[in-house]
Amino acid sequence: MKTIQLKLYQFEELSEQGREKAITDNADFNVSYNWWDMTYEDARNIGLKITGFDLDRAHYCNAEFINDAIYTARQITIDHGEQCDTYRIATDFQQSRDLIVSTWPKEETGEFEQADELDEALDNCENRFLKSLAHAYLRILDNEHDHLTSDEAIADALTANEYWFTADGKMATHLEKLALTA
Repeated sequence: MKTIQLKLYQFEELSEQGREKAITDNADFNVSYNWWDMTYEDARNIGLKITGFDLDRAHYCNAEFINDAIYTARQITIDHGEQCDTYRIATDFQQSRDLIVSTWPKEETGEFEQADELDEALDNCENRFLKSLAHAYLRILDNEHDHLTSDEAIADALTANEYWFTADGKMATHLEKLALTA
């Protein structure tokens, strides 16, 4: 039989070097799960479905309207604050669309002239709106990822979860659990 004794430390008790090692070793701690779920849910609440994204080299966010552009713009103006980029994008879309409709030539009967061109102009306006929203959500996802992988956020998570470490910053919580079962 062999007995081993180790001193284990909470994150705040580690030396500066130990904290740095713990943060480095756990760089993906906050993003090792579906960290984007809340952002996807926010998009769904305004009528936008995010179908995929990449924060690396491709750097994109694909999205589609669940209902239509008008519904999504209205939901954004209800749900998102005026300080949000999405709010500005939605109000710009509403103004652009309204301008197209209000200035489009009409026949004597009140019907729009060149209805096919009107439909195309409105489709282009909606497509620009969708691209702008997808770009805004890409920035939201990128900022969230940057925050979650920051040294401060990792340190906060390691502290909040009360993990144990060896003096040099190696995670040892599993050792503590092993000792409790022995």
